Amino acid sequence: MLTEETPDAAWLRIHQLAAVEVDYRIRQILPEYWDASTPCDEWDVYDLVAHCVVENMRASLILEGASFEDVMSVVPEVVVEDPEMAWEVSWRNVVAAFAQTDLEGHVELGAQTIPTIEFLRIRACDLAVHSWDLAVGLGVDDRIDDEVVAAALLWARDRRDQMAQMPELFDPPKTSSSDADDQTQLLEIFGREV
Repeated sequence: MLTEETPDAAWLRIHQLAAVEVDYRIRQILPEYWDASTPCDEWDVYDLVAHCVVENMRASLILEGASFEDVMSVVPEVVVEDPEMAWEVSWRNVVAAFAQTDLEGHVELGAQTIPTIEFLRIRACDLAVHSWDLAVGLGVDDRIDDEVVAAALLWARDRRDQMAQMPELFDPPKTSSSDADDQTQLLEIFGREV
C-alpha cells in the first residue's frame, strides 16, 4: 500500500502509469472527436491534449533547470501539426527526465521551490485526472488504473484544503458520499462532477 513514505521509485511508476492512462485515451481519438467537449470548462479534447503536452514539455524543462522564461515559452501551438505525435514525444521525454533526476532534490517553479518528489506527484495526479477528462469527452472507458487512483487519492486527501485555496489551479472540491469509491473521491477532490 502507498503511503507518504512510499519509495520515490514507486512514484516514478505511478507517473508513468498515469501517462499511459492519458496515452490510452489519445489513441482512441477519431478525427471528429477533437472538438468534443470535456469536463474541463472551456477545453475541448484538442485543448486538453494540448495542455497535457505543454505541461509535459514544461516539466522536462523544469527538471533540466531551464529558466522560467524558457519554461513558459512552451505554448499550446506546439501541437498544431500533429497532436498525437507531440503527445507521444512529450510523455516519453518527461518520464525519462524524471527517471534521470535526483528525486531528493528541488525544482524551481517560478518564484517557488518545491521538492522534486512533490513535483513528480503533482504531475502524476494531473495526468491521472486528465485521463478521466479525456475518457468522458470521448465517451470511452473512464476507469483509471487502481494503483494510480490509490496513490493520487492519498496525495490529494492530504492537500485538499490547500488545493481549495488555489482556484486558479484547481476547481473547487466536491463533497463525496460516504460510500463513494476511491476514483470518485479522487475526482471530486479535483472538482469533477462524477
